[in-house]
Amino acid sequence: MEEQMMDKSRAEAIAQAILEPDLKVQAELRHKRAVEAQRLSEGRKRASVALVAMPLGAGIAHFTGHHFSSGALYGAAIGAALGGLVSAWRRRRNAS
Repeated sequence: MEEQMMDKSRAEAIAQAILEPDLKVQAELRHKRAVEAQRLSEGRKRASVALVAMPLGAGIAHFTGHHFSSGALYGAAIGAALGGLVSAWRRRRNAS
């Protein structure tokens, strides 16, 4: 009964081969989470611009004699569109 001893480099190579798929999966999960966090951050920024634009639209509608609620909705829609444009511009600027 002769036991064979494994040298250190071979043992490390075997351990790395076993652990490598897990490392790849973890890296993919980290990337997915980072992308999702970025998307949520952009959505929050877009919503905050829409919330700021909503009372502006309502105020403009009130002073021009239009329906208050219509002005609020139009203001929010324009704010959301502007927030989306700013978000896209920042993404493009950071990508280059």
